[in-house]
Amino acid sequence: MYLPLGKFSPDITLGLVSASRNCFPRSLSEERTERLVRGAAAAGVRLVVPQGECRIIETKAHAHEAVEQLKKAGVDAVVFFLGNFSPEIEDAVFLKEFDGFAMILAAAEESADSLLSKRGDALCGLLSAVLAVEKRGLLQKMHIPEAPVVNAEEGVVEILHFIKVMKVVKGARNATLGLFGPRPRDFETCNYNVASINSIGMEVEELGLFDLINEVKKIKAAGGQPAIAENMKKAVAGVPEDAEFVGRLSDYEKAVMNFRDALKLSGAASQCWSEQEFALKHVPCFINGRMADKGFPIACENDCYSLAAELLSQYASDQTVTILDINHSIPKDLHASLKNFPVGEMVGMFHCGNTAPRLLKGAEMKHQVIMKRLMEPETAPDITRGTIEGQIAGSPITVVQVHGVGDRLRAYIAEGHFLDMDPKTFGCTGTAHIPGFRRFYRHVLLGRFHHHAAVAFNHCGAVLFDAFKLLEMSEIFTPNPAGMPYPGENVFRTGGYRF
Repeated sequence: MYLPLGKFSPDITLGLVSASRNCFPRSLSEERTERLVRGAAAAGVRLVVPQGECRIIETKAHAHEAVEQLKKAGVDAVVFFLGNFSPEIEDAVFLKEFDGFAMILAAAEESADSLLSKRGDALCGLLSAVLAVEKRGLLQKMHIPEAPVVNAEEGVVEILHFIKVMKVVKGARNATLGLFGPRPRDFETCNYNVASINSIGMEVEELGLFDLINEVKKIKAAGGQPAIAENMKKAVAGVPEDAEFVGRLSDYEKAVMNFRDALKLSGAASQCWSEQEFALKHVPCFINGRMADKGFPIACENDCYSLAAELLSQYASDQTVTILDINHSIPKDLHASLKNFPVGEMVGMFHCGNTAPRLLKGAEMKHQVIMKRLMEPETAPDITRGTIEGQIAGSPITVVQVHGVGDRLRAYIAEGHFLDMDPKTFGCTGTAHIPGFRRFYRHVLLGRFHHHAAVAFNHCGAVLFDAFKLLEMSEIFTPNPAGMPYPGENVFRTGGYRF
């Protein structure tokens, strides 16, 4: 969604409503609800709770009133808490009338001493409540945790997780992607189906490369952007003293920002390979990294799917993300420490420099080596300048991609780490260890996904997985653990077959 620069995910207003079946004491649900609300407040979460009798739903009238109060309060999503068995019909009525998503939790029994006088049977009630919801075709709007029967402390953990999930969902459903220029010919698999992007709520603004060119011309004619140019000179090592070249970069950055503000864009993707370089006389990587560090990711090669994956990862991680190629295998002699790692589970991840400089060791502006071979083979680099090179610093990572399958999206999610070692090659590059990568690459990536991936710099796979389910992605792939074959995997060769 259109966020202020420097903000990486939307705010979520979360409601909570409880339920009680008439043959169980209402007071039991009230006590358990109060403990959950207090625990959430101590964790920094203010829950919007309906006022009056409807804070504990026992009747259809309570359900209607609770929905109205939560709507007026601008609640994005709700925690539906079974303080005891709960009335399954009224549970379903509330969830049917509430427009947003809901997480359902059931209260665990507190102690052996209370099983006689204060047993709530919410474990049993959850079976009835979820089936009642499923019968009405509403299960797709419900998040059910892996362990939904909780005490107050466990409930707070699930609330914090659900807020993160809803940041992804709200962000996706309010995002607009700005695409500048056609897909470069040399990257056929960076195609996209607008309907598949629309299927998760994202909108697309398809623009021409000439739109950017014309905006840059206007900015240059008005005197350029000297303040941005001065800021760029201080931002990273290696920015040329060539004022005219730095002006190309600063005018381009301002043009992108103008489109961002005019169209309320969440992120962008540009043509970049290689017509953009001929037209605008620079490689845009440096600007892309600067914008990503402000919460406005820009994908290259007009890769709509990678831009969508970047935004989803940004909302989940609540911090800067990047786009990288799943690029090269790692030789065993890259570093002495690799003797402790299975090299087949490692991958060199590379791009020309969309990564924010602060995430790199030794970040420096240079030129794009591969482009120069094609575009400026006999001269000093000029229009191929503007990349950011450096080692991606050691960190946890979540690697994410989406791709169209018909008018829907499929996705993959994997977690790992960038190792703190010299990649010994050019570009913005890191050496990643992704457990299970070799089999995941062979049985998930090949034939389903293209070469780019979004990378978040923390572990947010659990958040993304639950968000992708609520966004109704058609398939969600994750690495299989050792000993669990992928469909079609030759277990006789991979060691999965043992007596």
